Amino acid sequence: MVVQSILEVKSGDTLGTVREFLKAVMEKGVADTLLVPLEVPNPELVTPILVKEPSELDTANPLAPVMRVNAAAVLARMHRDDGVGRLGAVLRPCELRAAIELAKVGRVDIHRLVLIGVDCMGTYEGDAYCQIARASLREESCTDEMMRWTRQGPIAPYRLRNSCQMCEHFIAENADLAIGLIGYNVRERLLVEAREDYAEELDLKPGQANGREKAIARLATIRHHRREEALTQASKLIGDLSALCGLIAPCTACGECMEACPFCNTSAFMPKPAKEPHTDRVRNWPSGEGRMMRGRDMGIFGELVEMSRRAASCVACGMCESSCPRHVPLAAIQGVLGRRVQEEYNYVPGRSLEERLPWARDYEDRLGPFQEEYRFAKLV
Repeated sequence: MVVQSILEVKSGDTLGTVREFLKAVMEKGVADTLLVPLEVPNPELVTPILVKEPSELDTANPLAPVMRVNAAAVLARMHRDDGVGRLGAVLRPCELRAAIELAKVGRVDIHRLVLIGVDCMGTYEGDAYCQIARASLREESCTDEMMRWTRQGPIAPYRLRNSCQMCEHFIAENADLAIGLIGYNVRERLLVEAREDYAEELDLKPGQANGREKAIARLATIRHHRREEALTQASKLIGDLSALCGLIAPCTACGECMEACPFCNTSAFMPKPAKEPHTDRVRNWPSGEGRMMRGRDMGIFGELVEMSRRAASCVACGMCESSCPRHVPLAAIQGVLGRRVQEEYNYVPGRSLEERLPWARDYEDRLGPFQEEYRFAKLV
């Protein structure tokens, strides 16, 4: 059961109220440590850092419209350390969904985590955020500017990262604790949604949480329109081989995009024929000999399988594109690559921990619309 509660903002200090809430999460033992964006060493540089003491949250800023790294990737590396205790993670919706996808392939033990989600209005590129932060008036930071738009929904989309302009999943869902911004005057109040046990530990009182639907619908419409435009352009690009080659030929293979992606270099996405259904069968050769096909190098086909599986789990965080020195529209291209399998299996990455990955379902399920052809072929 989820408890909805209204968090009153004191003296119009929204960020201060969020910091006090996160301190309460640690002080009341809901989490021993927190992975949270901090303004370290200055407000221009906001980066996810592990916090072990509530006093360190004085520089926390999970509302800053900047995303330099997908914190789910940091979480996957950090959570291997058993010394962090009960770990809480303050995540944007795309990071939250990435954490759920990583949990499905064994890189994150989500049952040992406290997932704290925050609504996201969108983020700037890291360099752009620094420039805007330096140019901002002292009384209105980048965070303050973002908070002026939470009640109505839209924020000037052309200033955001490309992936944020077309993001349709900007609400914190499937979190143990969620801080709602969209649809509210965040200078006055915030929405907090919590699991019933956490709500009791944090002494959250149930309250009316109306007024979000119109703002969410308005922002979803804008983002959907922008996404369709971007994917249409990317589809044309992929369909034109000469244009695609011209775009990617200057690639220096620096590997920045792969380093930034939370799913690259994850062995679970690589095909393992010997462990999948219907692949341990005997091949009959003209000589009469039998040969088992087990765990062979699949070459470029294996790479295509791996790429397709990653595309199916892609949460469109856009870190690959943001890290690319050539500014290749990787977010839209990845969206096109993953769209077919996501639509065919009605699969939304990170929607539910219980939802199986499309490529990990039973063989008959994975055949989808080709089941009848497959059955007929077996009879012939």
